[in-house]
Amino acid sequence: MNMKMNLGFIATLALSCSLCRSDAATISGSLSPDSMITPPPFETISFGFNYDESRRKVSDNGREIARLDLRSYAFFLGYDMSKWCTVFATVGNSQARLLENNDFGDGKVKWSIGVNANLWHTELEEPKIFYGRISIKPALELAQFNSTLDDETIKATDISGTLLVAYEKVVEDPKYNITEFYGYTVYVGPIFSIINGTVNDDDFEESRNLGFVGGIDFFITHNFSLGGQIQLFDEMSFGGNVRYHF
Repeated sequence: MNMKMNLGFIATLALSCSLCRSDAATISGSLSPDSMITPPPFETISFGFNYDESRRKVSDNGREIARLDLRSYAFFLGYDMSKWCTVFATVGNSQARLLENNDFGDGKVKWSIGVNANLWHTELEEPKIFYGRISIKPALELAQFNSTLDDETIKATDISGTLLVAYEKVVEDPKYNITEFYGYTVYVGPIFSIINGTVNDDDFEESRNLGFVGGIDFFITHNFSLGGQIQLFDEMSFGGNVRYHF
């Protein structure tokens, strides 16, 4: 009798274990070969950080009233739509002041969206010392700045476009060694900028639309760079950036 009970218990236990294994097999990490949502390849993504100091004279109804200083810190995210076109966005913090001897106001949100393109390039082979690439790179950006200064709220929108001529030089192949220098890009060109804004309910706009921009990017590796830039309208502006491209 005891043996029959033991055999029955063992059979029941074996069947239960078999059912458990069968149920567990339906919950697996290897059921469907494809996912419903597929992220873009990492090599199409770039990210970084921007710091900018913008100085522009502004006017009210054509009458110059002040110099607008904008200081901003922002994170950068770019996505390569193709091999020659990149869309990007930035978000961060901006501070403003309207008189040079005043302190900057409290920081508020700064954001921007834009697009960079590489329209044309050619290889420069002679003389050997200048071996590299010449390219033409237009860009468009829409930026929004916000700040508070004492009891005043300052808002400014900047719509800008550039047409850059760039010289790209590869100094040596570092074999992805971050301790070695990889190359640099130098660029210059015209910039067109429209700034409109308000101080409380009073409107202002930039005094000069057309300016000059120039800069240099140092590539520590093939996909990591440190850059600096200047802009010249009626006043000189400057900025810096860090970029990493997968």
